[in-house]
Amino acid sequence: MEAAAADTKPLLGRFVVRGQATMIYAEPNAGKTLIVLNLCLDAIARRVIDPDNVYYINADDSSQGVATKLRLMQDAGAHVLVPGYGPFKTHHLAEMLDQAVAQRTALGTLVIIDTYKKFTDLMDKRRTSVLNQVCRQYVMAGGTVVALGHTAKNPNADGTPRYQGGTDVLEDFDAVYVGRPIIPKAGADERVVKFTRIKCRADSPEDVAYAYATTRGIGYDEKVASVQAVDPDDYAAYATYNGQVGEGEIMAALMRLIRSDGAVGKMELARAVAKECAVSQRVGLDVLNRYTGTVPREHLWTFETGAHGRRTYRLIDQAKPSP
Repeated sequence: MEAAAADTKPLLGRFVVRGQATMIYAEPNAGKTLIVLNLCLDAIARRVIDPDNVYYINADDSSQGVATKLRLMQDAGAHVLVPGYGPFKTHHLAEMLDQAVAQRTALGTLVIIDTYKKFTDLMDKRRTSVLNQVCRQYVMAGGTVVALGHTAKNPNADGTPRYQGGTDVLEDFDAVYVGRPIIPKAGADERVVKFTRIKCRADSPEDVAYAYATTRGIGYDEKVASVQAVDPDDYAAYATYNGQVGEGEIMAALMRLIRSDGAVGKMELARAVAKECAVSQRVGLDVLNRYTGTVPREHLWTFETGAHGRRTYRLIDQAKPSP
């Protein structure tokens, strides 16, 4: 049991702990998925977790949403499972978790279940308890489970969001957080979501908050890249791009990075240029996307897709004639 036990250290941000089952509730379209995916990609980039040990299970999306998240996660080297695509079905989840426990392959892995209600009836105590216990055995074997769920339409008496279903998840999971969007300032193009702890077994923070861009017309990957941690005591204190770094400087930094060995992975490259130029990942990703293509003098770099959809960028020979 000591060999299988995972260290109780933060894995995703400050509030998802390794070796535990964490449920995150928020209203539909609040941004819980893109925040969790950003934290997951960040953990991979910082080598907190091996991408080959990450399994994102998307059971709550349109075909376009599935394709977008598939490209995003596969670019980082993570695994994506979608019920109905290939042999994977919703009833296979419990079987796969059980199998990993039996074969002792759960240790060090992360499973993100989006959303939990697609795999059980939250109003059925018996069915929910069965899946909860499977997740419990999985984390006992050293794995980490993050489940996403929706809040109910009717809030609690004090106006706070109320989670869907009975108390089974609250009783069986190690940590439970409920997210609530914060009303932004007039004219703001970011949204802030505050997650409040209603249960924990480790030294998890009582509140965490994250902001992400909501500018009209930006893509999902740009929204994911824009996620930033926010001080819960000061929702206006998060950093934004101040325009002091010019686009030319960002372009030059990207060209240097692409010439080096670090030109693998779209989000990894955006993260690297953001760090080098002291801008947000969203700004770095915007410049990267804008000059990606195959036409000389219009585009600066292109990419090749390798195993698991992972991109490798290379510079375009600007001396070649345009097609």
